[in-house]
Amino acid sequence: MSRFRRAIHGVFSSYILLAATAVYSLASVPVALHYLDKERFGLWVLMGTLVGYLNLIDAGMTGAAARLLIDHKDDRGGGHYGSLIKTGWLVSVVQGAIIFLTGLVFAHTFALALDIPAALQPEFIQLVNWQCGVMALGFATRILNLILGAHQRMDWVNYVGVGSLLLNFITQWFLFHLGFGVLSLVGGGLAGLVLTLAAQGLACQMLKLWPSPQGWGRVSWLHFKELFNYGRDVFLVAVGTQLIMTSQIIVITRLLGLEAAAVWAIGLRVFNLLTQIVWRVFDMSGNALAEMLARDELARLRDRYRSLAILSFSFAGWAAVSFAVCNSLFVTIWTHGKVQWPAGNDWLLALWMFISTVVHCHNSFVVMTKQIGFMRYLYFIEGVVFVALSWVLAPSGGLPAIIGCSVLCSSVLSGAYGIWRISHFFAVPFREVAWGWLQPMATMLFFYLPVAVLIWWVPLPLSGIIRLGINAGLAGSIGALLFLRYGIPAGLQSELLERVPARIGLFFKMFLIKPAQ
Repeated sequence: MSRFRRAIHGVFSSYILLAATAVYSLASVPVALHYLDKERFGLWVLMGTLVGYLNLIDAGMTGAAARLLIDHKDDRGGGHYGSLIKTGWLVSVVQGAIIFLTGLVFAHTFALALDIPAALQPEFIQLVNWQCGVMALGFATRILNLILGAHQRMDWVNYVGVGSLLLNFITQWFLFHLGFGVLSLVGGGLAGLVLTLAAQGLACQMLKLWPSPQGWGRVSWLHFKELFNYGRDVFLVAVGTQLIMTSQIIVITRLLGLEAAAVWAIGLRVFNLLTQIVWRVFDMSGNALAEMLARDELARLRDRYRSLAILSFSFAGWAAVSFAVCNSLFVTIWTHGKVQWPAGNDWLLALWMFISTVVHCHNSFVVMTKQIGFMRYLYFIEGVVFVALSWVLAPSGGLPAIIGCSVLCSSVLSGAYGIWRISHFFAVPFREVAWGWLQPMATMLFFYLPVAVLIWWVPLPLSGIIRLGINAGLAGSIGALLFLRYGIPAGLQSELLERVPARIGLFFKMFLIKPAQ
């Protein structure tokens, strides 16, 4: 299977996984709210944020191992590939043990620091202990995922993920029914993880991705230093990213309360899913880009990266505006009126979705080059600035102030820096990267945004669910047409037309996609 076909298959399978994730997310919240009150649901939301911070114990080693495996995977008998697998696995086992011990020792401290109500502290401590145990197991076995990713077999990872979500949901519902309360969510996660590990191990064996029998090598101090030096920079970026993307829950819980944190989590559920959908186009192509870097295919890399970036930006513009048109109404219907989410928040989030996509594409590529530079500090600086600003503005400005701080910090700091680094790496003018690559998205929004605002603004005397269906149908169909026609670079359009089945290609050529120039 060619690199392009593996990338396309990876993207396609990732959308199947995301569809399953969306169904899981939409179904699990009503089930959880049926068995749990808002405060206990807020505990689970808070636990998710804590898990994100505990993941920082990884110290960038996973990202470093994933990238370095690509450098060595073409030589499975030389010893370096096998040695790197062994070294990475050992590091992950140690990190998993640290996470497990952290949960056991500091759970009570976390409860006090986060001002958890006394009546809920025992449940919170149990939740932390069990979740850290599940995380430890996941850490100790994540090398399987990295091996599949290095060989661009994310299709296996994604299809296994679908089965894991199904088992997760069935298990947690069963445990809820048995009366395990908020721990049911941990039980579901554990069941899904066990299935994932078994299936990924089988995939590595079937696809023959292990080193040759004589090529396993030994645990290597040299490879550990390589992992550590690269991982250290990835870790510093991850710390800043964590502050930027997930510290909102911490700030909201501390300043506005657990109920406000639950409202935030519910209001952003579709936002988070859509962001993953948009980012997957680039993320599932990342290993192919890294392979071009490893093989020094720089001219091809430049063209492929530009096409993927433009495609991602246009996709983000379409998804962001469509989200703003539908989300507030969806939250009201989804929660049966228990949660009210102002529509104004959605337009701010739409802007953040687009900006965060620009940042994600450019800065993820910078990390991929292994030449991280000042970005190792910039993300942390941005995270600190965001937390400080939101801490000052949130008490009076509420949730919109927190979103606004995210938009401002991402635009001025990591966004501008990422554009500059891409401009420098590919020797392309800054203006071309900052504006020229956004022109297809701008053209698409020139036609789409007025239509979307009209759909959103015009009052219709219809029930909520019918109105939501109309909004989503119009936004999806009109936006999709404009995205395919104006948002995809001409060269990528031509390549897609050459590779898709003839009948599908004819349909796209006649009705949706403009001819290549």
